[in-house]
Amino acid sequence: MTMFQPNLTMLQWATAVLDKFNQIYWVLGGAASGKSTVCRAIAEQTNVLVYDMDAHIYGSYMGRYDEKRHPASLAWFTAVNPLAFILSLSPTEFDNLNRAANVEYLDLFAEDMQHNQPQAPLLVDGGLTHPSVLAQVLPVERIICLAVDTAVSHDAWNQDPERADMKQSVLKLPDGAAAWSQFLAFDQQINETMLRESEAAGINILWRHPQTTAADLTSTISAAWGF
Repeated sequence: MTMFQPNLTMLQWATAVLDKFNQIYWVLGGAASGKSTVCRAIAEQTNVLVYDMDAHIYGSYMGRYDEKRHPASLAWFTAVNPLAFILSLSPTEFDNLNRAANVEYLDLFAEDMQHNQPQAPLLVDGGLTHPSVLAQVLPVERIICLAVDTAVSHDAWNQDPERADMKQSVLKLPDGAAAWSQFLAFDQQINETMLRESEAAGINILWRHPQTTAADLTSTISAAWGF
């Protein structure tokens, strides 16, 4: 999987496109960090539009992944069993694939922005696992990373009814118990990577502690960005 490296030329193109829009804001965060809840709340309270990256990555982007421009994404999503494929990777391979795919997602996001020319503030919900990649195309002042303890994230994957389908899909794989253990290990890796890269890039990190409500996070983010 070492053949998957970020396409720096494509990243430069995305940077040039997104540099034209000064009202794009991005909320990153791992599972159960509250990013989608917060983004929806901000949209309901303001005139800010929300762009759900996950919905595009696993939805509208699917017909747009190109063999030359998006090889990492295609390797993943066109695998015989994409879930088994991603869980078969080593931690280093998993990181390499995700880092390259993040650049590919930004390519398609920039393409959407170029075509749609958003005039109002746009709040992007998640979708990326590597803040260091995003920080190359968007000012860090317009990125916030929501952080949550890995134990909270794992509890959500194990107990949240809305996430039950994913757990069952993993458990149905050969040696499902081992696959689920790997899934949780990758979840922890994502959380640790997002926190480490956000700290290094100077991205504002907001912790979701047990006593922190979605309203608290919504208020903090709205104030930080003047929504």
